[in-house]
Amino acid sequence: MAKLFINCRQAHWLLSQQCDTRLRWYERLALRIHLRACDWCSIVARNFAYLSRAARHLDR
Repeated sequence: MAKLFINCRQAHWLLSQQCDTRLRWYERLALRIHLRACDWCSIVARNFAYLSRAARHLDR
């Protein structure tokens, strides 16, 4: 069974992986649960999303 409660290090790793590939359903769920509980990681997630959008814009 997948681990649904992850720590910040695991959340950051999943955020990084999500930039390059689609996460498995249970990884997305674990990340979503963690981001709801952790303000710091939510900020990191927003930064990852911003950087991802900026990188896609540079590819044009």
